[in-house]
Amino acid sequence: MVKLLLFECRKHFLKKSIVTVILLFSVLNVVKIYSVYDQTSLLSKSTGSDWNDLYWEMYEEFGGTITKEKIDKLMSIYGPLDKQTADKTASTAIDNPNTYTGNVYNDTYFFRWNFVNPMEYAYMYRSYANDVVTAAKENLTFFESLGNQYEYKKNAAIADRYIGRVISDFSYTEMYENYIHYDFSAFLVILICMYVLINVFVSEKETEMDVLLLTTKAGGTKTVIAKIMTSAIFVCIVCFWFWLIDFAAFSTIFGSLEATSSPLYVIENFANSSIGISLGEYVVLSDLLKTAGILVLSLVFLLISTLFKNALFPFIISLFTTFGFIYMQELYMGSGHILLKILNPFALVVNRELFRKTEFVSLFGYPVISYVPAFLFAAAWGTLCILSIVILIRKNTVNRKG
Repeated sequence: MVKLLLFECRKHFLKKSIVTVILLFSVLNVVKIYSVYDQTSLLSKSTGSDWNDLYWEMYEEFGGTITKEKIDKLMSIYGPLDKQTADKTASTAIDNPNTYTGNVYNDTYFFRWNFVNPMEYAYMYRSYANDVVTAAKENLTFFESLGNQYEYKKNAAIADRYIGRVISDFSYTEMYENYIHYDFSAFLVILICMYVLINVFVSEKETEMDVLLLTTKAGGTKTVIAKIMTSAIFVCIVCFWFWLIDFAAFSTIFGSLEATSSPLYVIENFANSSIGISLGEYVVLSDLLKTAGILVLSLVFLLISTLFKNALFPFIISLFTTFGFIYMQELYMGSGHILLKILNPFALVVNRELFRKTEFVSLFGYPVISYVPAFLFAAAWGTLCILSIVILIRKNTVNRKG
C-alpha cells in the first residue's frame, strides 16, 4: 500500500506545473496580506498619519496589565484633547510643538482609536461578562419554574462559559483582528485543490487506464482508496503551507505578536465568543478546522470528477458548487438559522462564525454548542463522498469492462 501511495503521489502531485501554481499563489497571498495592512492598519503609512513610532512609544507606557494608574495617566492626556476638539474650534495647525502628532485633532484620534476605545472595552468586559452570567442565572430560575429543561440547560451552559471572564491586559490586537478575518488564502487553496484533484480520476478515464487497473493485483477499490488518501495528504500539505505563510506574513508585516496569549474575546467582534481560549490557541484550532473543511470540499471535487471523462466539465461544476457553498454561507451568516448554517461544510472554512457567538442546536432535546454538530455534519459529508466515490468508480469501471 505504501508503494501504491508513493506512486500516486508522483503521478498526480509531483509536477512542475503544480509547484509553480503553488509558488505563484503564495506570492499573491503575501501581496494581498500587505494590502490588508496598508488599507486597514492605523499604523500604516497610507493613512497619512505616520503613527507607528509614536504608537510603540506610548505602548511602552500603557501596554500590559491594565491598572488604575495607567488609566488615569491616559485620561489625563486624552481628556483635555477631547474637550479642545469637542466643539471643533481648536487650531488646525499641523506643526503645533505642544502636541504629539503636530495637530491637536490628530492627537485626539490617535489616543481615542489606539488606546482609549480598546482599553475601555478591555476594562469593561468583566462587567459585561458578569451581566451575561447574571441574566443567565435569572433565566435558570424562570425556565425551571416553567419546566423548560432545554432552555434551562442552555442558560446553564451560557453561565458556565462566561463566568470569570476578564481581560486583564491591554495589547496590540490589529494583527490578530485582521488575521482571523482573512479568507483570501483559503480561496486560493480551494482553487489549487480543484485544479489538481479534478485530474486524479479523469486522467485514467481519458486513456482507459481505469479498466486495465481493474485487472491488476492492486487495482479496483485499493487503487481508489490510495488516490483518495494521497489526495488528502496533498490537500493537508497545501493547506498547512498557506496557513504558515498567512501567520508568518501577518506577524512580520504588522510587526507584532503581542496579543498571542490574550483571550479570544479581546477582539471586540468576539465579545460573545463560545470559547475562552487564547488568540494563539484559536489560530491553531481555526487552521485545523479550515483544513478539515477544505478536505471535505476536495472530496466533493473528486466525487464530481468521477462522473466525467474529461476535466473541463467537472472543473466548471466544482467551481459553481463552491460558489454555491459560499453563497449559502453568506446567506445564513449571522442569521438565526443555525442548523442551515452548520449543515454547510464551508462553515468550517470560515469557522469564525462558529465561535464568534454562543449558539446552540437542539440534539435530542439537549442544547449542543453549534461548532460540535458543524464538525459532525462535515465528517458525514466526507464519509458519504468517500463511499460514493468508491461505489461509482467500481460500478463505472465494471460496466465499461463488460
